[in-house]
Amino acid sequence: MDIYGSLSAVRQRIQQAAVKSGRDPSAIKLLAVSKTMSAGTVQRAYEAGQRSFAENRVQEWQDKVTQLPEDCEWHLIGRLQTNKVKYLDERINLIHSLDRLSLLETLESQGAQRNIIWPTLVQVNIARDSQKAGLLAEEVEDFLREAAGCQHIQVYGLMTIGALGASPEDTQGFFRELRLLKERLQQKNLPHVNLKELSMGMSQDFEWAIQEGSTIIRVGRQIFGERIDLNHE
Repeated sequence: MDIYGSLSAVRQRIQQAAVKSGRDPSAIKLLAVSKTMSAGTVQRAYEAGQRSFAENRVQEWQDKVTQLPEDCEWHLIGRLQTNKVKYLDERINLIHSLDRLSLLETLESQGAQRNIIWPTLVQVNIARDSQKAGLLAEEVEDFLREAAGCQHIQVYGLMTIGALGASPEDTQGFFRELRLLKERLQQKNLPHVNLKELSMGMSQDFEWAIQEGSTIIRVGRQIFGERIDLNHE
């Protein structure tokens, strides 16, 4: 896989989608989803200029964070088990999958014990897909009020995953719903909640997400090719 060429092609698509939407391309962060990829493969992406990477599993992040340069930015995008929180530290730049009270409570407890403020996004199941994790749209405000009472959690925005098999129109509609939800919730001015980020859009749908205001897109296959199973964790 020509990672340099793949990254260039993805960045060009981001540029085109942003310009088409009247947005500044520099306002959109590209996350290279490096789950199941070897540290050597991720290093090639680093050498091609990529600095922001995303992992699904805590164990894979632990393996790679010690092997890659220190200026890499690491995001956790998979469902986070409460018993894995103790393995995280300040080298995690953003947790995208805050989706339940038990995880909120565990992060708060671990943060208090270790003097860490966790940067997070709240995962929203905007498409109401039974196969996906995340809060329903009508649950998010109450959840944010719980988060606002935590001293060791900062919520920076919302994340969603597009519905598998949805039409382009439906997918863009879901992304629009998340943007409108974020705009409504921003008006609440809750403490420790600064909804500046929208993490939405992957390899197959990120142009639609950019049109609807995404600030973080998560691209794996279009950069690294098809995945392998490392059987980690």
